[in-house]
Amino acid sequence: MPTAATVLDPGPIPYARTDLCGDPDLEHGLRHIGVDPAATTYRLIEIPLSSITDTASMPWWTVGTSYVDAIRAGRQLPPIVVMPNSQGWSLLDGVNRTHAHLILGTSTIRAYELLPERSST
Repeated sequence: MPTAATVLDPGPIPYARTDLCGDPDLEHGLRHIGVDPAATTYRLIEIPLSSITDTASMPWWTVGTSYVDAIRAGRQLPPIVVMPNSQGWSLLDGVNRTHAHLILGTSTIRAYELLPERSST
């Protein structure tokens, strides 16, 4: 069961209305898990940064400081994209944004949660 999230927009938010529409990394990740990006929907949530289970295995040495610098300058980055797993949240998109928030010691992060596909029956 994933860690509790604060719901900012319950959605469903269509992919075309997200801040990340057309992002090739996200689209690749979505296709990798077997979904058509254009058919996906989301809700906007805020989650504890510590609840993202993939962070321990990420190649942080390859990440630069541009995202950290942007946040320090007051820029709000697009939400990351997550899906629930048995221990928290799996990161589908947003490695650099997640890393920047970890460096800055942020406790929570905004995220689009991929909603389950709805049956058309």
